[in-house]
Amino acid sequence: MKQTITLALLCSTATAAHAAEPATDTTTPIADIVVTAAAQKNIVKSDVPLSQVPQNIQILSSQLIREQGANLLENVLQNVAGVMTGSYARSYDFYRIRGFDASGYTYVDGLPRGVAINAELAGLEQVEVIKGPSSVLFGQGSPGGLVNLISKRPQSTPHIEVNASYGSYDSYTGMIDITGPLTGGGALDGRIVANYRNDRSFIDFHPATRRLYVAPSLTWHIGPDTSLTILASLSKDWSELIPDQPAAGLVYAGPLGYYRRSLYIGDPDNKGKILQTFVSAGYAFRHRFNEHLSFYQNARYSYLDLKYLNLYQPLAYDPASGIQYEYGDDFFEKRNIYSLDSGFQLDATTGPFRHRVVLGVEYEGLRNPTRIGLGFAPTIAFNLYDPDYSVFETQPRTFYDGNTKSDAFGFYVQDTITLAPGLNLTAGGRYDTVKINDARYTKFSPRAGLTYELGGGFSAYLSYARSFLPQPGYFDLSGKPVPPETGEAYEAGVKLGSPDGRLNGTLAIYQITRSNVATAIPSMPSVYEVTGAQRSRGVELDGQFKLTRQFQLVASYAYTHAVVKSDPTIPVGQTVIGAPRHKASLWARYSIDAGQMGVLSASLGGIALSKQQGSLPNSYTIPSYALVNANIGLKKGPFSVQFNINNLFDKKYISGATGDLFVVSGEPRIWKLTLGWGF
Repeated sequence: MKQTITLALLCSTATAAHAAEPATDTTTPIADIVVTAAAQKNIVKSDVPLSQVPQNIQILSSQLIREQGANLLENVLQNVAGVMTGSYARSYDFYRIRGFDASGYTYVDGLPRGVAINAELAGLEQVEVIKGPSSVLFGQGSPGGLVNLISKRPQSTPHIEVNASYGSYDSYTGMIDITGPLTGGGALDGRIVANYRNDRSFIDFHPATRRLYVAPSLTWHIGPDTSLTILASLSKDWSELIPDQPAAGLVYAGPLGYYRRSLYIGDPDNKGKILQTFVSAGYAFRHRFNEHLSFYQNARYSYLDLKYLNLYQPLAYDPASGIQYEYGDDFFEKRNIYSLDSGFQLDATTGPFRHRVVLGVEYEGLRNPTRIGLGFAPTIAFNLYDPDYSVFETQPRTFYDGNTKSDAFGFYVQDTITLAPGLNLTAGGRYDTVKINDARYTKFSPRAGLTYELGGGFSAYLSYARSFLPQPGYFDLSGKPVPPETGEAYEAGVKLGSPDGRLNGTLAIYQITRSNVATAIPSMPSVYEVTGAQRSRGVELDGQFKLTRQFQLVASYAYTHAVVKSDPTIPVGQTVIGAPRHKASLWARYSIDAGQMGVLSASLGGIALSKQQGSLPNSYTIPSYALVNANIGLKKGPFSVQFNINNLFDKKYISGATGDLFVVSGEPRIWKLTLGWGF
């Protein structure tokens, strides 16, 4: 069944079944207000409408990504309640869901991505945020939730899109997206997306993030009930590291006051390099035996070749003198990731009950040799208040090799049972067995929930779920693998989905307990501390409202109380890092059909966060802040122009932190002009 999704209209309350292909909306004269996107079955691996899923699930469309001018996943995720972005490395997608880090287990097309390097938004059709433990169907993941990225896929309708942008600090991008049938009979559809971007930072000497991304795909319609889609991508990065900064003198005044937030801490004549190649290739196979039984299989192989060169890491900082002591750090990694997920979907009736069953098996393998080169002599002493870059000298490296081998198998089953009209019971479980080098772990993760349709587009739900998260590649200070993380969650909520799809929203309340927490030691790559248990309680409200054909509103609010519940070293009751008690977001758009001029649009929005902790144990507080973003656009025929301004009032703020020495200063006011052509 085909389903239309409006701009950033979250489908958590959609009542239509998921579709294999998008529909075309013909009800509005303003084509770029309503967008269509495939509501992939990856969300729940079945045709169960999301209104009957006892979980808070949010979907953000590619149209919203374009309108907000986002280049990074963290910019997109700011639209969702309970999701907090930012940490100590700008080259990685860091985000927390409901107070807990979930960035290491981002999914793509229902399979683990396996890396945390920045995802390429140009290749995405939509972003799905699945809140709470989801181990039963997805396996490895944070108890806070997970993010599933849906790739652009071939379409049967020919389409070409080309755009280019230019913005602050000489940043620029260029993108082309071509799709359509490859044969006259419609058996083969193809698509290719290519994007190049050069993003330059406001930090001194304007270090650049350069990436070339190419993603070809092919869909073979083998028959009316059988299809095979091949998905591949290549991204190659030539980037310059943007070093983090210490909290004293940036977040709060040190003995010497504040240093410049644009200060570059490194050697400008020999900037730290991030060289990486990420290749991914796989397929999605679907076969429908009859109206009751179908089969799916998703498979992917990914390879990462990563080099960090000429990095300088903070060893210690003396606020009284303004001197930060640095050591040299090189890092090399070759990561091979193998993923396979196969399952059956069964729709059957037993007596008065309807069953929608998902039964499957999943495998994930990891082969990950690494090499770390550390240099401590001579120790670099750099004055943040009186920068003298001549102090940076070459430090001979001592190399340490590591190798992680991981094999994970998961067996899962879930049944959504219609007990009575409007009343559905979801029950399922997953058995995981994971071997990481010489260590083996097993775990059973259950899930149960109820949904009830209240009428008028409203439905209520209750759920209980547990999560299981092996942590391959994570080692403690003694060199032993970190044990798997586990989570337990209770959730209740109300969903709204108006029959016409114009009003959608979710109100949720939850409690999550997280155990075997692995906290990264920033100065020691791949070394973690296991810190005991944490608990998060909160309330979330996500809403998307198409009030008229011209006016749309996307809004969210979250109250999050995430604290340490037990720990051998951290005081109980302290707040976890990067979890503001209050977070709100807003994006409002108004469009008009201006006749011969075309379609004019204007958008205004932003985010607001209360204070948060920058370290654990808590040693300093990141102040609250609010950012205002805006854009204006014009579309006439195949041509479009869009002008975006982020941080309109040039607010000084901290976008993320992990400890006293690893702080990321937020961007000042930036602008971007985008020209597009497509038909």
